Amino acid sequence: MSDESGDPAIGAGMRPRLAAKARVQTDRVSGEPVLLYPEGALLLNPTGASIVGLCDGCRTFAELVDELAARYNTPSGELSGDVGEYLIRLRDHGLLELQPAEGGPS
Repeated sequence: MSDESGDPAIGAGMRPRLAAKARVQTDRVSGEPVLLYPEGALLLNPTGASIVGLCDGCRTFAELVDELAARYNTPSGELSGDVGEYLIRLRDHGLLELQPAEGGPS
């Protein structure tokens, strides 16, 4: 799925999941989470690790944001834009897939 408009918004019903080529692993040296993929690695800060950890393809974007809001005691509305932009960047690098919820618009 490619968004040619450049609009960073993700529909609330979209289900983000890591691409098959990407996986999270703990770095042996630093002990920090790393997103590994064939072309390289992306060190994840604690917030990034929390976001990526919820990208299982089961939760919708709205559910993911609600979960983060509960963890960080922050209103969902304050997180939605930043989380959406983060996921769009991952998608643009081929590390994340966004699938429509079953029965929802594609």
